[in-house]
Amino acid sequence: MRYIINCRLKGPVERYQKRLVNEIADKFNLTLTKEENLDTHFTLKYSFETNNIEEIEKLCKNFCEKNKKSKVKVGTFSGFKPHVIFINVNLSKEAKDIFSKFIKELKKIKWMEWDQYDAENLHFHSTIAENCNDKYQKVMNFLENKEQIFECFFDNITILKLVSGNSSFGKWKKHKTFLFQS
Repeated sequence: MRYIINCRLKGPVERYQKRLVNEIADKFNLTLTKEENLDTHFTLKYSFETNNIEEIEKLCKNFCEKNKKSKVKVGTFSGFKPHVIFINVNLSKEAKDIFSKFIKELKKIKWMEWDQYDAENLHFHSTIAENCNDKYQKVMNFLENKEQIFECFFDNITILKLVSGNSSFGKWKKHKTFLFQS
């Protein structure tokens, strides 16, 4: 089975991100992000294959029990030109330290797959549009004056499982969530 690990973002930022995804899908016919219907999140570990998810569950559970939630600031728009537009997720120093410790733990798992954008190369973000291509600049123009900043928390580690499609354009379902200490 294929899995991905993220941190789910809740509250006002969730409603804001979903609203932007829907507005962009309707106005520009960029429907992929809307169709994926993922919870608002930022990625902690890109997709990997395993038949032993219990090992990852145990790692995440133990890690969350030993660490506390930390602040993140969500806001400002950017993208991976010309394909993806997203809301930046800026981790506090504490959140960066916790993320680094989490990656260090994951790297102890010999079979874990690592991609060029994983681990220390990860750009924390919450996607609002994909496959933009020639519509990229029009969407960015549309987003002018829609920027909001949210104080949120890196307070969970959530494992998603791919249930159909492929890791680039598939349907993911929540497998399990682990909460940090308050």
